[in-house]
Amino acid sequence: MEERLTQEQCLELFQRLFPNGLDDPYLVQRLAPEGWERSPLMLIYHPTAEQRYEETLRLCENLRRLRRSPASEEEPRITLDVIRREMPVEASNPREECADLMGYCLWDIFSDNHEVRAANALVDLGTFRAAAGFIADMRHRSGNSEAEFSGRGDYLDFYMGTTMVRHRANLTPVYELIFRRMQQLGLDWRYVHPRLMAVNLRPLQEALESEQASEAVRYNPTENFWRERREAVHDAELTELRRNLDEAYRESVEEARNAPPPATVRAYQQVYRQVPTGWPPQVESGNDDGH
Repeated sequence: MEERLTQEQCLELFQRLFPNGLDDPYLVQRLAPEGWERSPLMLIYHPTAEQRYEETLRLCENLRRLRRSPASEEEPRITLDVIRREMPVEASNPREECADLMGYCLWDIFSDNHEVRAANALVDLGTFRAAAGFIADMRHRSGNSEAEFSGRGDYLDFYMGTTMVRHRANLTPVYELIFRRMQQLGLDWRYVHPRLMAVNLRPLQEALESEQASEAVRYNPTENFWRERREAVHDAELTELRRNLDEAYRESVEEARNAPPPATVRAYQQVYRQVPTGWPPQVESGNDDGH
């Protein structure tokens, strides 16, 4: 099995990447030299009404594609005017927003199926959820002191990185900053095309039910019959979901191969002067992976 850095080694590595924490004022100055309010990156947190409108339409279309169902006339119609009326007006907080954005982009690089490699080991932050939790902890750590860790981290803050907002602004400068620091520490990056997997949790559920059920219930013929019927329906639904996810993955790979490289790949090219291993993507066989 390939060697991986321990959790403590990963923490030490991130402290070297960001010795002053993710809320370092230098990061705001570096990414927005003319001021955060004038930077396109502010759109990540304060999108235009047009962007919100396009996002809503895209979300509805993606859900329809996943269900393999056509648009219905009964679906509520979203209009740009409605979006404009309902959009909240919020003041910007440059230091907080920049720190959060760095966390999102770190998840995009260190998680999302990609691989980061030190000299002789993988920098493995764990599952999607574990990586988000690790970054959330780093986000709320002041400098490099264990004693100054506030404990406010929540993995939901950084789960899935910039997936829902990356289209709002060009994030290449943020990724470049991260890759330059990674390069200085001798780290490299392998691109792996993002993929959603369906995980079958029934074996775990069956084990728990078996431990809790009495002998009479465990061998009840009627209960076993209906349990088998439910399991058959569940298996059919899981098979269909996996088929849809596999097809969506193949379509996504094909689209990526025919489109310009994503911002992560462009940033890597700018820093390392070559394309990352794994680009352009190829269709890979799937396996169950808990996220």
